[in-house]
Amino acid sequence: MKIEIVAHRGHAGVFPENTMEAFRRSVALRADSIELDIHHSREGVPVVIHDDTMDRTTTVTGSVRSLSVSQIQAADAGSKFKSEFSGCNVPLLEEALKLCQDCEAGLQLEIKEQINEDEARALLHLLSVYDMSKRTMIISFYKQNLDLLRRLDADIELGFLTTEPIELDSLVPLAPSCLCAHYPLLLKHPELIKQARGLNVDVAVWTIRDIETAKQLVKLGVYRLTSDIPLNHQELQL
Repeated sequence: MKIEIVAHRGHAGVFPENTMEAFRRSVALRADSIELDIHHSREGVPVVIHDDTMDRTTTVTGSVRSLSVSQIQAADAGSKFKSEFSGCNVPLLEEALKLCQDCEAGLQLEIKEQINEDEARALLHLLSVYDMSKRTMIISFYKQNLDLLRRLDADIELGFLTTEPIELDSLVPLAPSCLCAHYPLLLKHPELIKQARGLNVDVAVWTIRDIETAKQLVKLGVYRLTSDIPLNHQELQL
C-alpha cells in the first residue's frame, strides 16, 4: 500500500500558499506531490494562485485575468501570511513545473476557471515540455474542463473535485480518472470508495488538517491524501 501525501497549496497551514517557498519546503518535508491552483494572466499565461483576484493573498488588488504577468509577479504573496515570508511572489506555472521536474515530485494541478481549447492545449504542452505529463493529475470542479482535456489527451490522469455525492459512472469516460472528494463526504459515505474502485476510478481526498483524520481515511482505503499540514508516512502505515 503506497500512500501519497499531497501538499495542499504547498502545505498552506504552515507556509504561504501557492508560493515557491511553500513548494520547496513541502518537498523537503517529504510530500510526494504538490497541489497548486492556476488562473491565467491578461496575456493568457498560467499563474499559480487560488482566488480569481489578488486581494486575499497578496499586496496587489484586482482580478488575475485583468493583470499582466509583470503586475502579478510584482505582488508580495508571503507577507500577509507571516512577515518572515515577505518577498515571496506569485509563481508562473512553469516555475512550479521546473521544481517538480528536478525533484521528481508529482503534481495535482487544479484549474480554477473554465478554460478554452487554446488554454487547454497550452497546459498540456507545458506539462510535456517539463516531462510532467505522467506525474500530473489535472483536477477541477468544472467537468467541462476535464471533458475538453480528455478529448485532447487520452492518457493524462484527470480528477473531478466534489463536495457532494455524484454519479460515478460519469467519471468512467475520463479514465484514467479519480474521484477527488472533500474528505467529510467519504467519512459520511464510505461506500463511494468501493463503488469508485469497482469502476476503476481512483479515490483521493482534500483537505486534511490533522493526523487522526488522515489515519481514519487510510483505514477506509483512501491512499491519496491532500493536506494543509505535513504528514508522516510511517504514522499512516496500517
